[in-house]
Amino acid sequence: MDVAAAQAVLDSSPFGSWWGFRVEALKEGWAKVALPQRPELFRPGGVLQGGCAMTLADVTCWIAIMSLSGADDPSVTQQMTTSFLGPARTDLMCEATIVRAGRLIVYGTAETTDTEGRLVSHHTLTYIRPPAPAAGSTPRT
Repeated sequence: MDVAAAQAVLDSSPFGSWWGFRVEALKEGWAKVALPQRPELFRPGGVLQGGCAMTLADVTCWIAIMSLSGADDPSVTQQMTTSFLGPARTDLMCEATIVRAGRLIVYGTAETTDTEGRLVSHHTLTYIRPPAPAAGSTPRT
């Protein structure tokens, strides 16, 4: 997977166009994604709402997982821990690294910075890869 393919995945997702994520760089097990700031992302006080950094980290780690196993990887977020380290008032940039990609569980870390390179938040993420249904079985709903 390359940057253009990762961007196409985001652009085709129902949430991608609303958020405006931009895939900046991608290599095996690592991704860098930007989130441009815009007025509707700010909370009172002129600070980006914390969910912006969390969503960006989740998406960036998801793209890093796809760099290892392709766009069809079924991994979904199981757990995410976020430490907010400072206010964000500018565009955000996130870099995510896959620490371990197991058969069922994927672990990653992500750091979100502002345009001046200040660390805004640190994230640890766990994803689960749902097992494929057995041949002939009916999926649960």
